[in-house]
Amino acid sequence: MNKIHVLDEKTAGQIAAGEVIERPAGVLKELLENAIDAGAHSIHIDIEGGGRELIRINDDGCGMTPADLTCSVLRHATSKIANFEDLNQLHTFGFRGEALYSVAAVSKMRISSCVEGGEGARLEVEGGKVLGQMPAPAIAGTTVEIADLFFNVPARLKFLKSAAYERACLLKVVEESALANLDVGYTVISSGREVYRLPAQEGKPEEAVLARAKEILGPQTGSHLIYKTFDKLGLKIFITPPDKLVATRDLQFMFVNRRPVESKTIQQAVYKAYQNVRPKDRHPAFIVYMETDPASFDVNIHPQKRDIRFADERAVFNRILEAVSETVFGLATPVQMTVPAEKENNISSVLPLPEVTPAPESSVGIFEGSVQDPFIIPQEKKEFSVKNKFVLRETEDPVQYQAAVNLSCEPAKACAAVEQEEILPAWWHGPYHYLGQLQKTYLVFENPDGLILIDQHAAQERVLYEHYLACFEKHQMPLQELIFPIHVDLTPSNAESLMSWAPWLKTAGFELSRFSPRTVLVHTVPSMLRFKEDDMRRFVESLSQMVGDPDKSSDSLKRSMVAMLACKKAIKAHDQISATEAEGLLENMKKCKDGMHCPHGRPCVASLPIKDIAKLFGR
Repeated sequence: MNKIHVLDEKTAGQIAAGEVIERPAGVLKELLENAIDAGAHSIHIDIEGGGRELIRINDDGCGMTPADLTCSVLRHATSKIANFEDLNQLHTFGFRGEALYSVAAVSKMRISSCVEGGEGARLEVEGGKVLGQMPAPAIAGTTVEIADLFFNVPARLKFLKSAAYERACLLKVVEESALANLDVGYTVISSGREVYRLPAQEGKPEEAVLARAKEILGPQTGSHLIYKTFDKLGLKIFITPPDKLVATRDLQFMFVNRRPVESKTIQQAVYKAYQNVRPKDRHPAFIVYMETDPASFDVNIHPQKRDIRFADERAVFNRILEAVSETVFGLATPVQMTVPAEKENNISSVLPLPEVTPAPESSVGIFEGSVQDPFIIPQEKKEFSVKNKFVLRETEDPVQYQAAVNLSCEPAKACAAVEQEEILPAWWHGPYHYLGQLQKTYLVFENPDGLILIDQHAAQERVLYEHYLACFEKHQMPLQELIFPIHVDLTPSNAESLMSWAPWLKTAGFELSRFSPRTVLVHTVPSMLRFKEDDMRRFVESLSQMVGDPDKSSDSLKRSMVAMLACKKAIKAHDQISATEAEGLLENMKKCKDGMHCPHGRPCVASLPIKDIAKLFGR
């Protein structure tokens, strides 16, 4: 018996589909590329069940004749290239002729198409098998319906995430396509609700980009973009200035010859330009367009055509760096990247990438809030026992910070621990005497061993983190209802992701509701966390770009993530605090499970032994 055999057409088709189509978003991407290549000026998209139940896309492009329609679902059938050399002069998105073939192999597909003045036809395919072709209304353009995606590949189906998450991925594809093709109008309907209605943009290219950017990046970010065009590499840079950086990396788009791409080279160059002015928790929002010779880059290195490789990575890096610097800072000659000869094609070995996955410390969290803030219900002043030294200052001073976190709004209830014999942590060597504050950042104490320095922000973050988790785990989260809900504008794709977490976030103290496809409302916050309005928005923005499928994360992971996000800025460095407050913070640290480190693992406490101090003076 022969060991080597040729796979049957059905198996080969399903394997090919797995390479090209990972999830419903991959299907939509392929269909949108086909519509754009067909010269469409208006595209209507319907989505049901996160794309698993239905993806319907209708365009007003050139359409297909009945004969072309029959060929369109055959493997390697394409109108884009005729031979291998054509790959060096690609001016279309699709070219391999595998999109419709691959989608048809794992779905129930129906295609209706007609050329202008011709006869309409409809083709039905199920699991790669053509069921039949029949006449259809003679409406110019093409309509493709994909139903029951992966119905015959259960192994692939079970790896799909929730409908909300898949819907967010689908909207991200639309956002990229809309920014790349400004002269095309897009309408997106998801489960009967209109998400996007983007009219085709006319007029000057720069004005068209800014108009569409306001729709996709949001009016606040889009209206602050600055831009500049460059002849070399056909660059157009649209980017936020240093004082308008955002909390998320999701608002970064790169296009080469109108193709959405992921390029570490371009991203590194942008971050390099900002390296001296960018806080680590803020990021530039940008849209980079590049028009260059198709022979100067390779987009065929991955079946999904997301990754791109330039023939001269160093030249592209330096040109992007120079262009971004000139756009943002007016610098004509920024620092150039140098690449060792043996590593010219490995740019990541020379310049470290900015963080590519959102980390909790890069987000916003607890923020100082004044009781006079109009969107927060004022809390009654309470009398606390001497035992709880760390009390809330309710003054007119703008430097406000969080109260004694071992107390809830109901000290006799909720998270109050059962009185028991106090167990001192290993690091505690009292008694402690407060000496003062260094640089309004570090609290200085003395004890029998010498000097003790406490990072006031990291320490308070740890105290709040443990208190918040304790209330969370006991299902005793004290809530504070906002008089006026806070509006947070997000991209529709991020709003979809965030709202899939809404039921769970309510248990964490954050009640959210949908106001529009791109706006969510915050109705409640945990009463121990007092946010300013702008900082609340940043918290929600950061959360929206971190969450994935809520069904795929454990409760403990969710709790830890939200707690770290929410407890980031308990007391900022450079805040003035009193001796009573400093002593209260130390007392609360003593009660923590880990009073030595903030939730991210950074040290809270450092010591300088008296013997080391004596050495400094030659004693």
